Amino acid sequence: MSNFWVRTIWGAVFVAVVIFSLLQGFWGQWLLTIIISSFCVKELLELRSAASLFNLSIAWVLNILLLCMHPAIPSLMGIIWTGNEFTLFLMAQCMLLMLIYFGIQLFRKGIGLFDEAGALTFALIYISVPSLLFLHISKTPYQWHLPSLVFILTWCSDTFAYLTGRAFGKHKLFESLSPKKTMEGFIGATLLTAAAGSFLGNLWNLGVWQLAMLGALVSVVGTAGDLFESALKRQVGVKDSGRFIPGHGGALDRFDAFLFVSVVVYSWSIFR
Repeated sequence: MSNFWVRTIWGAVFVAVVIFSLLQGFWGQWLLTIIISSFCVKELLELRSAASLFNLSIAWVLNILLLCMHPAIPSLMGIIWTGNEFTLFLMAQCMLLMLIYFGIQLFRKGIGLFDEAGALTFALIYISVPSLLFLHISKTPYQWHLPSLVFILTWCSDTFAYLTGRAFGKHKLFESLSPKKTMEGFIGATLLTAAAGSFLGNLWNLGVWQLAMLGALVSVVGTAGDLFESALKRQVGVKDSGRFIPGHGGALDRFDAFLFVSVVVYSWSIFR
């Protein structure tokens, strides 16, 4: 089977899984986010040569603790907390675990602890925090169409960049990081994703102009996310961050834009 059909079939499966998960309510969104972020954390630590079982275990536990900092979690678990007590409790546990981790690494690695500890801390900031913000986009009660904007607008941007770049692309956008990206593709993706955003704004009554501007911003920020992850790979000399989806590379390859876009859509969801 050609690479085109492998990418197409598995891409369709990926889209179906994402949409199905978001339609299942908050738990579906939470489980999807746990899976995505866990694989991304693993791949990032591998890129930084810090993917020992000990580091992975600590990173995954911290990632899950961070992703539990959502007001829906205690209520769905039947736990009664007042104000921000639940979030503060989890923050305290994260800091305690980090202190224990730093202490252990100090005795194991000496001054070398900063390499692995830095990689783990960076993974939490780069992956776990945006993933937590993605969970907060859905609001309470759960509104599936809000987090779906992250994926739909990102997919639109990727598709439009490919199509317009293939049809009109002549000038490289950032050749040293991504040889296939062109200025024409970037501009076309920005304009067409804005149009797609306006359509969704009208369809879901979220504001035509609001979603048009959000669509354009998602395209710009998503491209920045792609280039940022490309820089991480170029630094260590690898083509793909891993093998997560056949034909599509690793989780970081697939969700690099998702991490940046989640921050933007969350910010929009607060002020809309």
